[in-house]
Parts: sequence; structure tokens; C-alpha cells
Amino acid sequence: MAALFALLGKRWTLSVLAALLRGEDRFDQLRAAAPRLTARMLSNRLSELVRAGLLVRELAVGPPPLVHYRLTAAGDALGPAVAGFDRCLAVTESREPPRSRTEEAA
Repeated sequence: MAALFALLGKRWTLSVLAALLRGEDRFDQLRAAAPRLTARMLSNRLSELVRAGLLVRELAVGPPPLVHYRLTAAGDALGPAVAGFDRCLAVTESREPPRSRTEEAA
């Protein structure tokens, strides 16, 4: 369990999982979902998620060959948690910063 939490706590992991839960499944789609995410970092995170058993990497044969990523049952089970993090982030980003005591007294 500690290894899973460590992976989920790494930068961009939740963004990648959220994009996969929305239906994006190719490298370029995942990259477009998080514009500041570098190709190298995305590749690292995808490899880690595959090794952790949360994703499956599939190669579609054909010109050109395409790589698709899909969530495993374990990865899909993280959906409610990822959605919860998204809601929490939306609330905290839209919230006004706490007022200081001097502002409250005025």
C-alpha cells in the first residue's frame, strides 16, 4: 500500500490517471491533457503505472503502429479517489485566501 501511495503522490500521476479516466488513451492525447507535462515525464509515469499494474500498454498493429494505454480493474477502481482529488483541487483553487486578523478587525 505504501508503494501505491508513493506512486500516486508523484507529480503528474493523478493528472495522467484523470486523463485516462476521461477516455484519452494515446500518448499524444495524454500529453495534450497536461500541457506542462514533458514527454519524458509522461513516459516515466506511464511506465511506472504499467509496472504497478494500474495500466496496460497495448500496441495496435498497422501503419502507423499506435500505442494505447488502458486502465486495469485496479486502475479503474481509483476513479472515485481521483475524482475526489479533482473536486478538492477545484474548491481550494477557487477559494479566497484566509483573511488576516487585521483585515477582519477593519
